[in-house]
Amino acid sequence: MSKSNLKQRKKKLNVGALLVTLGIGAFFLVLIVQYTILMTTQSLNDEDLIAHGEAKYLRVAINEADRGNIVDRNGNVLASDMVTYNAAVITDEAYLDEPLDIDTVSRQLSDIIELDYEEVRETIEYGVENSRFQVEFGTAGRNLTYNEKRALEDANIQGLVLEQDKRRFYPNGDFASNLIGLAEKNSQTNHLVGQMGIEAAFDDYLIGTDGRIDFTQDLWNYVVPNSDTASEAHDGHTVKLTIDSNIQLFLEDSLDEMDEHFEPEAVFATVMDAKTGEILATGQRPSFNPDTREGLDQSWSNVLYQTAFEPGSTFKIFGLAAAIDAGEYDPDDTVRTGSFAVGDTVINDWDPDGWGTLSYNEAMQYSSNALMMTLQDRVGTDEMLEYYQDFGFGQTTDSEFLNEAAGIINWQYELDKKSVSFGQSITVTPIQMMQGATAIFNDGMMKKPYVVKSVTDSDSGEVVYEGQETEVRQVISEEAAAETIKELNTMVDGSTNRNRAFMIDDYTVSGKTGTAQIIDEENGGYLFGDYQYLTSFMGYAPVEDPEIVVYYVLRLPTENQSDAWDYGVSLGFTSVTERTLKYLDANEASDTNFVNVDDVRDFTGLNVENLKSEFSHREEKNVIIGDGTEVVDQYPKSGKLYGFEHFFILTDGAKTMPDFTGVSKRDMYALAEMLNIDLSMNGEGYVSSQSIEAGTVIDEDTTLEVTLQSDYQN
Repeated sequence: MSKSNLKQRKKKLNVGALLVTLGIGAFFLVLIVQYTILMTTQSLNDEDLIAHGEAKYLRVAINEADRGNIVDRNGNVLASDMVTYNAAVITDEAYLDEPLDIDTVSRQLSDIIELDYEEVRETIEYGVENSRFQVEFGTAGRNLTYNEKRALEDANIQGLVLEQDKRRFYPNGDFASNLIGLAEKNSQTNHLVGQMGIEAAFDDYLIGTDGRIDFTQDLWNYVVPNSDTASEAHDGHTVKLTIDSNIQLFLEDSLDEMDEHFEPEAVFATVMDAKTGEILATGQRPSFNPDTREGLDQSWSNVLYQTAFEPGSTFKIFGLAAAIDAGEYDPDDTVRTGSFAVGDTVINDWDPDGWGTLSYNEAMQYSSNALMMTLQDRVGTDEMLEYYQDFGFGQTTDSEFLNEAAGIINWQYELDKKSVSFGQSITVTPIQMMQGATAIFNDGMMKKPYVVKSVTDSDSGEVVYEGQETEVRQVISEEAAAETIKELNTMVDGSTNRNRAFMIDDYTVSGKTGTAQIIDEENGGYLFGDYQYLTSFMGYAPVEDPEIVVYYVLRLPTENQSDAWDYGVSLGFTSVTERTLKYLDANEASDTNFVNVDDVRDFTGLNVENLKSEFSHREEKNVIIGDGTEVVDQYPKSGKLYGFEHFFILTDGAKTMPDFTGVSKRDMYALAEMLNIDLSMNGEGYVSSQSIEAGTVIDEDTTLEVTLQSDYQN
């Protein structure tokens, strides 16, 4: 190698060494700079390293708040939170002491949860074949009760996992369901959120604030002393309704009977305090059970506030009041009934031949359309529209509920204007009808109906919202209101004797019937054919000093149609009105047959002998079914209200037939389900006789036939 080549090679080595030295120097320089920044700012790349380090060992425990209760006016629980359990089975045998016995586990589970053996087995086999750690069983394995959880634990099921959860509990089942509404878990927050009804409208009050504990753990998972900070959970507020559960029960019973007997497209009713506007009860069919969700797909809306329809002749109450207030109604004036010409169109009474020339009072008793159109002409068309609007029609009642319907007053064409006078070409909601009625029973001052009595802070007991009587406006004069009541008082027991089906023994009742054509939503116009109507009654009692207003509506009956046409609405109205008046009278006299729901607690799991001292102080008829020593079920359920004096306890021994004399139809359905027997009922009202003698041993193959009579309650 030449000397020049050696020099070149040496030069290259020196350059390489220099580059390496510079690279190492640069690396350490960057390191020093980063270290300096780190030590002075405690952050790197805009990330707080101290916070990052603390977060690695920071733990959070959430103390979930309960959603507030919904209660009736007497404090009886209508909706509350309930601890439940979810069941799963571990299918990864690496976590089991021995191979999974799929057959035994499937049989054990299917005996307790509502899933048959094959479905349970298929679910477990799927988990094993697909290397799942565990499997769950859908809705059948969720929301299990404490008794079901205990049964699963007692069965000692291999691989069983039970997780505690929470759900919304509605102790009365299908009970003012569309008013109370529904709350379900939000999949993202895992909190119960109101979906409809009071649960949705008052969600901000009902939802609580979770508590939390923040603490730090060290490398060995021990809690670092003095590292915890805590905030308490605050449960949601209690929402108290104006609903009286006893009256609601009467209403539910009547709706069940109407629904079963006539099988209508819909039936609904509302009971209101005539003086205050408080809604005491409201219900509808179809309805749903919020506890099981059964029927929810057929009954999402709250008819009271969200459904508008043509009311028919019950609307004539307001035209009558307007005419009296305007000085255009004299009960002794006369009108020609039968038909009324509106331009080239003739509008008939429900009997086209009419009843000749009648006094205004008699024509009102016959519910003459001709009379109402005559009165509208006398008052003045535009003036009558103002009255209708003052009564609150064509506008919402400004309630707390979402999507409240306003209804429509069709006032463009003369034919529509005249039709409104007898309740066609106008749509109303039940709550508008109730609100309008308050003006008549409060000296002309209309009051806003309401369903929430108060909202109370769960911690302090402070009332944070208070429902109260609200005067909307003076619609008619005090004298006109008194005269309207006087005229309406003749509608049931007047000279024509047309509406005596609405009379009730021992009480004076009056009101206005209604029959309305129903809009054909598919083809336009109205439905045609026999019994294609909506029938209704707006009634009040007692006549001397009205305490309650009851609005009852039956739409498109499909069974016993002639009965529905002749007296159908009267069956529901008289049932709920009579029981309500007796109940109110009993409360005033402090001599009631109704059991305080606060006394109804959960007896399941208790020793039967220990109940004897409890029962010795109770006024109702207590029936212990079976010869067992432990209570396994009861009716009514814990927190559930019931109407009269029967209380049934089911033991774990052999079941024997109780004496059901005097038990209502509604209660019989529930009791047959509790006893797991087939039931056949004939008649309406209360059990007067039964096919199987009391004391007879029964099982799941037993079929019981009972006869009911409306006057057999006592």
